[in-house]
Amino acid sequence: MDQDKKSAQRQAIIRRCKRSNRTIGILFALLIVIMALAGIIQKDKDFSEEENRVLAQKPAFSIEGLRSKDYMEDLEAYTTDQFVLRDFWVNLKMNCDRLLGKRVFNNVFLGKDDYLIQNLSEPNAEQVDANLSMINAFAKSYPDIRVSMMLVPNAAYIMKDYLPYKGTPPVRDQGKDLDNVKEKLDDAVRFIDTENILREHREEGIYYKTDHHWTTLGAKYGFDAACDTLGIAEPVKDYKMLMVTRDFSGTLSSSSGYQKSKDSIDIYAPEQEVNYLVSDSDNAEKRATVYDQRALDQKDKYQVFFGGNHAMVDISTDLESDRNLLIFKDSYANCFVPFLLPYYHKIVMVDPRYYYDSVKSIITTNAISDILFLYNTDTFLTDNSIADVLEDQFGDGISRAADTKGDVSSDNGPEGGNDQNADENGDSYSYNSYDSYGGYDTYNGYDAYGY
Repeated sequence: MDQDKKSAQRQAIIRRCKRSNRTIGILFALLIVIMALAGIIQKDKDFSEEENRVLAQKPAFSIEGLRSKDYMEDLEAYTTDQFVLRDFWVNLKMNCDRLLGKRVFNNVFLGKDDYLIQNLSEPNAEQVDANLSMINAFAKSYPDIRVSMMLVPNAAYIMKDYLPYKGTPPVRDQGKDLDNVKEKLDDAVRFIDTENILREHREEGIYYKTDHHWTTLGAKYGFDAACDTLGIAEPVKDYKMLMVTRDFSGTLSSSSGYQKSKDSIDIYAPEQEVNYLVSDSDNAEKRATVYDQRALDQKDKYQVFFGGNHAMVDISTDLESDRNLLIFKDSYANCFVPFLLPYYHKIVMVDPRYYYDSVKSIITTNAISDILFLYNTDTFLTDNSIADVLEDQFGDGISRAADTKGDVSSDNGPEGGNDQNADENGDSYSYNSYDSYGGYDTYNGYDAYGY
């Protein structure tokens, strides 16, 4: 009798398990159907504001692409980038990994004091040599122009003591890479070393916690280290600091899924007034500020500097000087260039990733007296565009088809200022006083010191 009762209980348990498994199977199948339907209904996105990058689009099918496996690779990238609720799943995975003690998320370290620090890339040695050879040849072709280079070390190298110690991959010694660059540069190129000053001030917030860029304070220390090499004898000592946002969540926060930190963005203006006008390749209209207030309402608030990256930016100041600067740069230069405004009559910024015209014409037209190559080290060591954009110095020009590395922002800054002037073509425009922060005594609701 007891055995029959136990058998009945076992049968009941088995039936309940089968019903439970059947229910789970149905729910799982239903979830797959819903996700598939959502994927069909959901419109493909061109750009991810969370990750600040262009997303893969649906590839065109071809027999040749199928044979070469390019089609399947592109389809996989497309499926990954356009997956339904992708940001939610990325964040969920990151939180699960954290519970398991993981401290590296999508090649981003979760370091001390909630710092997110991007791991360093493996250099493209062949391309680095090609870039340096072209820079050397470029500098030698202009013996009367002061040519300098600043490679800003990245946070993973300067702030090594902030990295997690256990269960993380090794970080490349960027110091050896910098030594290699300096060794291969000719005497015609002056190298600006920022490593010591950045390491000395590494605990002061010289890199953002949530973004791969250096902060404006880091850029100021970089400027301090660069003055002698750039021939700036009497640099400005007194600045007004203005905090324009306390709600910046950068690219590393997006790519890692870690959303618990926020950064502030500051701008610095010298006490002495400098009047200037700015235009860029995406917006020819002259404007009286290097700051784009509208970026503070967007995800990538770092674009407050110049509205982001452009193929070329032209800055004209009212300084009576024969010094005109050409800068080859990446986005690290965007918060650095404002510190240069009091010392040059004209500054032209070229981003080789997006620029396809003649460099020679810029130098001739603008009577360039100084040239600066300004990159973060990680980008420079993996860059494949510098040599190409310099190559037109030694031939009839080059032709490079636009690639898909990223969209060039076309945002322009706010207008400001009252003093009426005329440019070289006789057109009317208005200058803006630099220490009015782009035409605003208060900026984005904050007073002059961000409070």
